[in-house]
Amino acid sequence: MTPAKAGPSLKPFICLVAALAALAGTMAPTQAAQPGPAGSESSRLDRLEARQEIEELFAEYGATLDRRDFDSFGQLFTEDAVYGAGPSPTHGRAAIQAQLQKIISANPSHLPGPDFHLYFNPSIRVEGDHATAHSMGAYLIPDVHSPSGWKMIFLVSYDDTLVRHNGHWLFQQRMLHAAAPTAVGNTSVRQPEK
Repeated sequence: MTPAKAGPSLKPFICLVAALAALAGTMAPTQAAQPGPAGSESSRLDRLEARQEIEELFAEYGATLDRRDFDSFGQLFTEDAVYGAGPSPTHGRAAIQAQLQKIISANPSHLPGPDFHLYFNPSIRVEGDHATAHSMGAYLIPDVHSPSGWKMIFLVSYDDTLVRHNGHWLFQQRMLHAAAPTAVGNTSVRQPEK
């Protein structure tokens, strides 16, 4: 018995199958980019992209303050944002912007410029259009007596609640805490003398 040969009548069918397979291959990336189940590749990619955008928000937070661009600084917060430390945080984008502009412009400690903010050690948890984060921050000023030429003035930690609004991540709440480093083996933080 000889094997059957694909005759001219099967060629259109084979070409159609090949064309459909090629078309399906070009559609796969579009389908993969759509949100999927929590453990899917597209969901992981969405979370990674969100994390990167949030880290850019952290960098822009410091950069806008360093440039004294308080209008842009205010745009990093939701209209109803909460910001600050202690029992009386500031409420609302306009109030947050005005508070930071007043404090930084007044320079009550008479710190030399230029100064700049750093952020580091971010831990970010993304759930759809909402996220929480914890990170550290430092504020540096020029210091002619330091070998590096810079002096760290303060170290803080931030606890953030973030929301994606119109495709952009914004601070919904940003709480600041003193973050004095502890000595190795010392589990208590020594409070500054008054």
